Amino acid sequence: MKILNNKNTLSLQMLYAGYHTAGKEWCYNNVISPFSRMYLIDKGEAAVYMNKKKYNLSAGELFIIPKFTFHMYECDNFMYHYYICFFDQLIGGQSLFDNTEIHYQLPATEMDRMLMLRFLELNSDCAIQDPDPKTYDNIPDIYTVNQNKVNYSLNKEIESNGILLQLFSRFLGNTQLLEFQSRNQYERLAKIFSYIDNNLYRNLRVDDLAEVMCLSSDHFTRVFKQVGGMSPNQYVQAKRIERAQTLLLASRLSIKEIAETVGIPNLSQFSKLFIKHTGYTPREYKNTL
Repeated sequence: MKILNNKNTLSLQMLYAGYHTAGKEWCYNNVISPFSRMYLIDKGEAAVYMNKKKYNLSAGELFIIPKFTFHMYECDNFMYHYYICFFDQLIGGQSLFDNTEIHYQLPATEMDRMLMLRFLELNSDCAIQDPDPKTYDNIPDIYTVNQNKVNYSLNKEIESNGILLQLFSRFLGNTQLLEFQSRNQYERLAKIFSYIDNNLYRNLRVDDLAEVMCLSSDHFTRVFKQVGGMSPNQYVQAKRIERAQTLLLASRLSIKEIAETVGIPNLSQFSKLFIKHTGYTPREYKNTL
């Protein structure tokens, strides 16, 4: 699915789509996926923890979880919801989520509901079979899953693509796209951002990250700072503390276990970095929730 103009190409690729009845088992931790999730809540309520915040989901709402966003699910009773999982990409490998204001949660209109129902009608054989994210979100053939089930006529394919774009557009605020040169650099760094987000528990050295890019450490740092707005070490540090905040908010791990999970096993160092980024000690932060 692509929208063309003289500057940008937006591509959305549907991965999974369906309707799910979530119960108390819908309490999955430490989820981080290479695709985005869009929900329309039909009945009941649940919660998603992400970006250092708890989002309470209830009937009549739209909600989106961008790709590579560390998050957790919680359901105390039940929640019926429609969902679409999809990939997004702008020309040059740039992610739209990195360059726009996202409204993660908003009221669903009757039109949203009608569009979702029609989309599921067009993609009736693409539901997730096992709701546990570990069974479907990082499988080897993730980029081709369900593609063999799509057997549209051209008009149905165009309709399906248009519906997904309409629903996706509901979450977008102000957008500022990178210049072409920056987009090319972002394309080269995209796998580094993904690697960092998935390996925060490891010892992430700048030299090793630069080697993946086949660049010198100094050149890699300059490119990373130009695209990401901060040095590689600053980015890793910020992502570790962000992950720790979510774990303090949503998990039952001890502070020591959280520090180890985010790659800062030295409790003194972890506490200092946490205070630097949040103004609170980890314990103070946990107790204020």
